[in-house]
Amino acid sequence: MKLKSLPYAVHPRPNPIAAALYTLRDLNCRHIVLHGPPGCNFRALRLLERDGVKIFTTSMSDFDVVLGGKQKLLEVLDAVYSDFKPEIIGVVGTCCTTIIGEDLEAEVSEAKIPTKVVCANVSGCGDNTEGAMRVVESAFKLGIIDKEELERQTRILKMASKVERERGVAIPGYIAPTPGDDVREVAKELIEKLQDGLLVILNAKKETAYLYADIILAINNANKKLGGDFSVIANLEDSRGLPKVREDARNILKQLSENGVEVDHFSGSLDEYAYSADKALELAKSFDYSSAIILGIPQALKPNAFEYSVGVSSGERTMTRLRELGYQRAVNEEGAHVNVLGKKEIVRSHLGNAIRSLCGSPEF
Repeated sequence: MKLKSLPYAVHPRPNPIAAALYTLRDLNCRHIVLHGPPGCNFRALRLLERDGVKIFTTSMSDFDVVLGGKQKLLEVLDAVYSDFKPEIIGVVGTCCTTIIGEDLEAEVSEAKIPTKVVCANVSGCGDNTEGAMRVVESAFKLGIIDKEELERQTRILKMASKVERERGVAIPGYIAPTPGDDVREVAKELIEKLQDGLLVILNAKKETAYLYADIILAINNANKKLGGDFSVIANLEDSRGLPKVREDARNILKQLSENGVEVDHFSGSLDEYAYSADKALELAKSFDYSSAIILGIPQALKPNAFEYSVGVSSGERTMTRLRELGYQRAVNEEGAHVNVLGKKEIVRSHLGNAIRSLCGSPEF
C-alpha cells in the first residue's frame, strides 16, 4: 500500500483544541483556561497572547490524569476571576480530559464565580472545526450569541470542513510539501496582466485578510503608476460574524478606502470563505477579465473560470494542492497567520512588496 492510497490524511493537520481557543478569542473572550498539561498547545497559546488574550493552564500532572483534575480547574477559575473579574472566561478541555471522561460543564457549574464561563471539552482528534463548533454551542447556551448566529456558524463551519476535505489539505493520503512560485516572477506577470485587466478576489479566512489585503494595495499602486485595469471582489461584509471578525472587516475596508481602493462587490464575510468562493465566481461573470488572482483560501475556488490564475495562500502543502487544482501560479505567504496576530492594520506581504519593488516603490 502506498501513502497516497490511504483513505485518511497522514500529514499533520490543524488541531480542534486550537480552533476552540481562537473561536473564544473571536467572541472577545480575553481570559481562557486550558484544562490540561502545561505544554498542551503551547505554540497556539503563546501566539494568542499577541492578540491580548490572557492564557492560563491547570497544569494537569500524571496524578491528575489518573484521579481527575476538577479541583485544579476550580482553583484556577477562582484565581482568574479574583484577579481580573472578566465578564467571560473560556475553558477548553484537552485530550486528557476527554479520555478520562471529565464533565467540564458539570465541574464549571460548581465554580462559585459570578461570570459567564464558555466551556468546550475538545480532544485533538477530528476536524479542527469541531473545536469551534463546541465553543459556539456553549456561547449560545449562555446567551452570548443568538440562535440565528449559531445556525450560521454551524453551516459555515461544516462547509469549511467539506472544502478542506475535498479541495484543501485534508484530502486522504499524503500531500508532499512544495515551495511556492518565485514572487518576483509572479509580480511581473501580474503587472503585465494588469494592462489587459485583472480581477482580484479576496477570499480570506478571518484576520489573515490583514496580510492578503496588502496585495490589493500593491496592485492599486501598480495601476496608478503603470496604468491598467482591475476590480476587487472581497469577503469583507461586516454585518455578520463573531465580534472580532466584524471588527477586522471594518478595519480593512477603512484602510483600503483610505488608500484609494473602494470595494463595491462583496462575496460574504471573513468567516464565510467556504461559501463566499462560489458567490465570488458568480460575481466574476459580470467582469470581462481572463486573468485573476485569488487571495487567502484560493483552494475554495475553481480556477478554470479564468485563462490565467494565481492562488496566494500559506503553507507548502497548500501550494501542492493549488497546482493540482489547476492554478497556473501558487504563491506562499509563509507564516501569514503568525504575522497578523495582534494587528489592527494591514500588514505588508511578500508578493505586495515584490510588486512595489518592480514599480519603483519602497517595500517597507
